[in-house]
Amino acid sequence: MKRLTLTFLALAALTAGIASAAETTPAVNVSDAIVWMQTSAEYRALCYQAYNMALERVKTSAENFKSGDKPIAIVLDCDETVVDNTPFFAALFSMDVESESTASIFMMLADWINSGEVTAMPGAANFLNAVDKLGVTIFYVTNKPEIMKEAALISMKAMKFPQVDDAHILLDGGQSDKEYRFRKIEEDYNVVVYLGDSAHDFPIGMYGKNMNQRNAIADVNRELFGQTYILLPNPIYGSWLSLMGSSSTYGNDGMTPEERQKALNEALRIWKGGEGYGAEE
Repeated sequence: MKRLTLTFLALAALTAGIASAAETTPAVNVSDAIVWMQTSAEYRALCYQAYNMALERVKTSAENFKSGDKPIAIVLDCDETVVDNTPFFAALFSMDVESESTASIFMMLADWINSGEVTAMPGAANFLNAVDKLGVTIFYVTNKPEIMKEAALISMKAMKFPQVDDAHILLDGGQSDKEYRFRKIEEDYNVVVYLGDSAHDFPIGMYGKNMNQRNAIADVNRELFGQTYILLPNPIYGSWLSLMGSSSTYGNDGMTPEERQKALNEALRIWKGGEGYGAEE
């Protein structure tokens, strides 16, 4: 497996969420994470659990809705929140990325979205259609670039997702921070659930924060997780990895693979009592 180059990191900045997997190096053992997401009962159960919790909150909010209240809405990310891109990542991490240009990798991503092979995550379509039947508005807030919008719309419609149109899909517009889009939605809607696979998918001010600050923000909002904020597992890519070993608010994108691996090793909390076990006599 070849290491991803800085050329692809430029693509990651452009395509944000899905292509930010380029920040991962082979040492993180991404293939294990992909296989876990594709095959394990535990991953499927976590998806069902997340959607079940979200749906119960939506139902309760709908039952308590009164005339004059703001209309109810949910806000969610797309990739690895309701859309399964793991086959793309499996292909990506098995190829010789160093021999590929940014343009060719970008085209690979576009071809994947247009392939007709993109599928919904376990339980996602049923969840979204149940929300739709309750008369609740759904906003898909994604950091896909504008150039991929039409293909994304076609793909999501093929997955039987409801409310897939220009009014309900909010792209990055050149701004990876989703907070502005969240606030605009909240002006007209009572958002009762946010769903995502990254801390950036929630309106809690995570963007531009370093690892320690992010952990502190998560602690402050701990009572809202599992309630208003529903997080799905994604061990393949994300800001947690790009921030590893960095005090910068924008992460360690300039680190070499060796430097990032060193940071990962240093971040491990290791039981000191295990020292000496397995050593040769």
